[in-house]
Amino acid sequence: MDPRTPEEEKEELGDPVREIVAGTQLFQRFTLQKVLGRGGMSVVWLAHDDRLERLVALKLVPESACFDPAACEDLKRETHRSLPLMHANIVRIFDFIADEGMAAIPMEYVDGVPLSCARVQKRSNCFGVAEVVPWITSLCDALAYAHESAGLIHRGLGPANMMLNSRAHLKITDFGIASSLRESMSRGNVSVPGETMHYMSPQQMLGEDPSPADDIYALGATLYEMLSSKPPFYSGDVGFQVREVIAPPINQRRVTLGIAGDSIPRHWEETIASCLAKQPEQRPWSAAEVASRLRLGGTVCLTVAREIPKPVFQRYVKLGTLAACVAALVAAPFLYRHNLTSQRTAVLSALKNDSPAGYALETPRKKIPAPEIDDNPRLTEPQNATLQLATTPAGANFAIYPGPVASKTAPATAPLRSGAAPESVADLPPGRYTIFLHNQGWTDVRAEIALQPGETLPIDYTFPHGSVTITSIPEGAEIFSGEISLGHTPLTIDLPLGKQELVARHPDFPKKTETVTIESETPAKIAFQLRARSHSSPGKPKSAWEKFENSLKKVFSKKTPPKKQPNR
Repeated sequence: MDPRTPEEEKEELGDPVREIVAGTQLFQRFTLQKVLGRGGMSVVWLAHDDRLERLVALKLVPESACFDPAACEDLKRETHRSLPLMHANIVRIFDFIADEGMAAIPMEYVDGVPLSCARVQKRSNCFGVAEVVPWITSLCDALAYAHESAGLIHRGLGPANMMLNSRAHLKITDFGIASSLRESMSRGNVSVPGETMHYMSPQQMLGEDPSPADDIYALGATLYEMLSSKPPFYSGDVGFQVREVIAPPINQRRVTLGIAGDSIPRHWEETIASCLAKQPEQRPWSAAEVASRLRLGGTVCLTVAREIPKPVFQRYVKLGTLAACVAALVAAPFLYRHNLTSQRTAVLSALKNDSPAGYALETPRKKIPAPEIDDNPRLTEPQNATLQLATTPAGANFAIYPGPVASKTAPATAPLRSGAAPESVADLPPGRYTIFLHNQGWTDVRAEIALQPGETLPIDYTFPHGSVTITSIPEGAEIFSGEISLGHTPLTIDLPLGKQELVARHPDFPKKTETVTIESETPAKIAFQLRARSHSSPGKPKSAWEKFENSLKKVFSKKTPPKKQPNR
């Protein structure tokens, strides 16, 4: 618990709302209505955009950052980088507005609560695996989109900036903004809330260049807290523990905290532990791989995360460009005076030669001879790519469409390529594609991929499933799930999680139906006991031969009665 009072916190942070009340109009555009949230680094108001006639969430930047030109410029740059983000699970950022002594970021208004608040409303202060599956699916999809399509890293991911709207849909806020605020306040010698350290990777704590692996670590730390009520490290020297200590398994933490309920599946434990690995190369390569390891369904981008250019290199390029521009400006007057006479002479000479006139003092362009045209041009076409598609269980139908497809279901138009996995799809031109996977009994899956020239991209998607062993007496019964034949007994197959109704059919026995519950960790077993049919009906009349046969049996089966002894 933070011992500071709200008044002390305002004074320390340079709270921008000290003199602001509801009804105030800021920047001659936004009318404040109520405070939506107050964090350690900013205050968010519900405001009405009087220009566009809509509600927005207005994040007010602390004064410590407003009066620091470098910090304000960094925050403005990061905000503008986040403007192109367009995803259903990412909060839209509209602009960065600055005035004398005040700055704000208008964003999409989400009618809901942070994921951290939703967690504490639970009786055990944590969720079960089934409850978080749809949120984690959306979270992985959003991160895969931001890392792959937009090349952006959050660097401040945690339950506090994951919002649940009124329909319980997850939305990520503050892409890049939270980290910029934290860095600007650190430069201004303003204390930064320690809660943010709970989700920071060891590399981020050491100030290393950001990478998608930082967001993967934050994803694992968030999942750990959602399932155990506490982050991996929450007391003592958190920074040291993040760098040096291995977090206990979630099931062990739940036992320690006295949390009842179903245990965490083994593959969830292993996936979250890999996300919390100390070294980035030991973590999953991408958010899509996290979703695959967790066996999540739904819309998840399946591309493997590629390395994003490091911002340090970009800063050097920008500094080099700026230095070159300054040098050019300093040298321009001297060059101008030196070349003025020659330029005028060149212009007059060009006019005499009937050359096209340029602007004043413009050096005439030299005539460049037209290149010779080859009558037999040889065009070099980009090398096509290959997609190696596999699914578990095998046999899923796929449809490939060119470009991104926004809908979660396959379009009515014919796909570019289609088939059943596993299959190698060759001769695909480089570019972006959308793949739809359909497997009977499972939720359809949508994936976006990007193919490079000459690339061979393997994709292996695992549908959430469990195994079941089916036997019958007698053997050889054909097993059906709906109208789909699964094979003949005995057999072991993979089926979707949950209750499944299976039917056994045999030519010599009546069909029989059984219900089995499929779980991911424990293989299920089911045995069909088929009853024999009656070969003759009770009311069927007997033939003459059957009657004669029965009479002979009666004659020869009779025993001769013993003779009576005469009385003496």
